[in-house]
This record gives sequence, structure tokens and C-alpha cells, in this order.
Amino acid sequence: MIKNGEFPITDTPLAAYLIQQGFKLIIIRYEPRPNSRPQGIFIFNDSLELQEHIALFESGEATINLVKYEHAKSKLIDRIMRGLP
Repeated sequence: MIKNGEFPITDTPLAAYLIQQGFKLIIIRYEPRPNSRPQGIFIFNDSLELQEHIALFESGEATINLVKYEHAKSKLIDRIMRGLP
């Protein structure tokens, strides 16, 4: 269930980018998929700044701190593999 003001993301690299940019991950929700692991859905608070960073990422113009990005991404993958919120 998506609540008002929440922005759901299923793209792990995008979620890791947003985290390393300082956006707070509210929770990871899981949606069942047939014959597969549940789909992790990363929930962030929606804002104009969040949307601007998503646009930068999707256009390929985003810059990152590679160490922070890889750390955020590996932590997200670990949480998904464990089914943690």
C-alpha cells in the first residue's frame, strides 16, 4: 500500500544512489511474485528534490561518491536477501 507522500522505487541502483545522496529510506516493502522471490520496493518520502535526483540518475548525469554508493547498494541487497524491512 502506497501512502500519500511516499515514492516507491524497485530499482536497487537508483535506491542506492538516492541513499548516498542523503535521502532517507523509510522502509523496504515486499510484494509477492509468482514463482520467484518477493519484489523489494524501496519507499522514500517524495519531494521535488527527490524527483530532481531521479531525473539526474535516469539521464546519466548524476555524479556519485563511488565508495558510498557501493556501500549503500550492498547494504540494500543484504536487506533484500534477508527479507528485512
